[in-house]
Amino acid sequence: MTVTENKQGALARMMRPVRLDRPIATSLARGGVYSTIGLVAQGILRFATSFLVGHIAGGAVLGVVASAIAMSLTLALLWPTTTGSAASKFLAMARGAGDTEETRTTAAHLRMRTVQAGVLLGAVCLPLWVLIDGGSWSAALSVAALTIAYSGYSFTRGIQFGAGQVLRATLWDVTSVLLGLAGLVALLLAGVRDTALVLPLVLTYGLYTLASWPYGARGRPDRPRRRELDGFVLLGAVGTLASTGFLQLSQIGAKLAAGDADAGLYAAAIALATPASLLAASLTLVLLPSMAEAWGRSDHAAVLAQTDRATRGLAVTMVAVFGSIMVCSRLIVGVVWGPTFAGAEKLLPVLVVAVLATNLCVASVSALNTRSQRGMMVSTAASILGMLVGVGTWFLVAPRMGLTGVALGYLCGTVVIATIPIGVVWRTDGHRWGRVYGKVALGLVVAVAMVVVEHLAHLPLLLDPVFAAGFLAMWWLLNRAEVAKLPIPGLRRR
Repeated sequence: MTVTENKQGALARMMRPVRLDRPIATSLARGGVYSTIGLVAQGILRFATSFLVGHIAGGAVLGVVASAIAMSLTLALLWPTTTGSAASKFLAMARGAGDTEETRTTAAHLRMRTVQAGVLLGAVCLPLWVLIDGGSWSAALSVAALTIAYSGYSFTRGIQFGAGQVLRATLWDVTSVLLGLAGLVALLLAGVRDTALVLPLVLTYGLYTLASWPYGARGRPDRPRRRELDGFVLLGAVGTLASTGFLQLSQIGAKLAAGDADAGLYAAAIALATPASLLAASLTLVLLPSMAEAWGRSDHAAVLAQTDRATRGLAVTMVAVFGSIMVCSRLIVGVVWGPTFAGAEKLLPVLVVAVLATNLCVASVSALNTRSQRGMMVSTAASILGMLVGVGTWFLVAPRMGLTGVALGYLCGTVVIATIPIGVVWRTDGHRWGRVYGKVALGLVVAVAMVVVEHLAHLPLLLDPVFAAGFLAMWWLLNRAEVAKLPIPGLRRR
């Protein structure tokens, strides 16, 4: 079969309803590439929304729109988002065990729960947004629609990854994002300057949901299976709300603590800190079903090997990327946002370290979530503890430090959230990660020192890339052996 025929086949599958019984064989590396493309497309949409709204409509409107998005994403974390993770895991486990009927009944049960939770959360969103924003019910309807659409998107994306339809998921990511961007530009050109600017995201996620809905799912799992599925989603929802949702809550906290204009400043820094985490997020999408499939066929050694490789690869790549962003924070903010958003460069390094922490633990969290509910309870407890630490920090320092205090609270919480699952997996599985995390700590110390020197000495912005090049050279010297093992053409040793 030629490459052209392969592409035509993928496009044909894209236009048909998703199949739960015909996985497309994809390696972990290739699946990671596909999922990265999809997440990059979604990341571009999120960043473009912030960028265009901030530059055309202004910082105050950006603060409102970013807070509306944060509200919707936070509510979706209460259940629907984790149904996607459940689909990704349990459908892959059923495939590993060769049980097609279990695949269909699992998808049907999770589909029903997603509809129930999405509609309920959309209704809850209405009074919450009116209370937080002091706005109208019509504006709240836009936020509620986004909550429902994102709930469907999160679920159907997990369905496709669990069913082995990674390329199909990626093609719909790109297609829906292009339509969403077109809708955003049209609204801005039409003079829209309020919460209705989230409607292009509703279009994006709604189209993806309709195209990827598991229409062929049928049947009902037995009671023990339903209890297992609902228990997984419940634990995962609590943990995800306290970890991933913590970032969204920090955006809402910035709005409540400092008002719309400063919330726009915080959103500008967040928009620059989070896109680099797409690699880790895409790895999670393929790593969890891959681990689950291996666990389903009792190949525990493969799970340990995948955890180790993913952890080492993330440590090497993420510190290089995020360290460079930290060192170039002044220049990046100046180029992307300009003088209107002056002050975001002080928030960016703090938020970058926090997002880095959440990225470094994804392999350990996936390993814990794959094995049992006890493993999920560990990561969930870590997330709850970390969020409590972060919120407590907000109450202590945010009244005096403003947005910087909000960022510091988020940093403190994420460090706790990341450290516990890494420590548990490191100890229980006997991994040799001492040198790995020792080098991570050293790299962060060097990056922070460079940032301090740049700010205290008031060095020209054009020296930031020079410092970044020096940081990358140092990091490469420390990790030459690990870099050679990365699945990158031209770098991998033969």
